[in-house]
Amino acid sequence: MNSKPIFPESVRIGSNYSFRADMKLNAWAFVAVVMALGSRIALHRHVEWGVPLRAVVSLSPLLPSLLYVRSIAGWIRGMDKLQRRIQLEACLFATTGTIFVATAFNLLAMAGVLQASRIQNGLGWEGMFAAVIAFFVLGNLIINRRYR
Repeated sequence: MNSKPIFPESVRIGSNYSFRADMKLNAWAFVAVVMALGSRIALHRHVEWGVPLRAVVSLSPLLPSLLYVRSIAGWIRGMDKLQRRIQLEACLFATTGTIFVATAFNLLAMAGVLQASRIQNGLGWEGMFAAVIAFFVLGNLIINRRYR
């Protein structure tokens, strides 16, 4: 059985894997995660900061996140038509799945079901990021099976 790879060769572990291509694609994601961690620590240590500064610090990971989306879009534009379609469908699956899960958690929280759990206030930034990645990988697995 001939199986089509989930990801293009340059970012897939194997003989044609390129660490440089992988870092070029995912560098802004790492920056966003580090900034999110840093902003969380800074906000925890400096509760005396005013609201405008706290807002800027808490929203700071969004800029590298947008740059990450831009790098993913450029990566997808460089693919052939079939691989581009697969990746775009996986992105749609990931965003739709994450919105669905976040909405479900919100509805459960409003009903008081999640009162005593860690996710009573939603997934948070890290949870949303993890959900998107998990749904993206799952979407790639499902969609690639369709094109075998």
